[in-house]
Amino acid sequence: MPSYKLSFLALSFVLLLGANGGGCSGDPNHIGVQDFGGVTGRVIDANTNKPIGNALVSVGATVTATTDAQGGFTLSKVPVGTQEVDASAAGYQTGSLQAKVKKDEVTPLDYIKLNPIQ
Repeated sequence: MPSYKLSFLALSFVLLLGANGGGCSGDPNHIGVQDFGGVTGRVIDANTNKPIGNALVSVGATVTATTDAQGGFTLSKVPVGTQEVDASAAGYQTGSLQAKVKKDEVTPLDYIKLNPIQ
């Protein structure tokens, strides 16, 4: 095939991709295109209702926070949608709650109650 035909085919392919948005769908759930919100709450002992300070709270592996002395936490940059919020602390079983995160809003959670390890 002559080189000018290959050049024409390559140029046509590039123009076609450009006219199609570069191959991206524009779907907001497409990887790399994400909206975020936040989650706030408290972690407490399930038996005593006392706050658990220094507990690790996370959504997945990349969104994490540590609770303050009153068990309070705020997670930012949480992807929108229903997310599992996990909490763990030394001497306690892991606990979790689901949060419905909305774009540019901070979602308040009920208490995440952790049971002491027996």
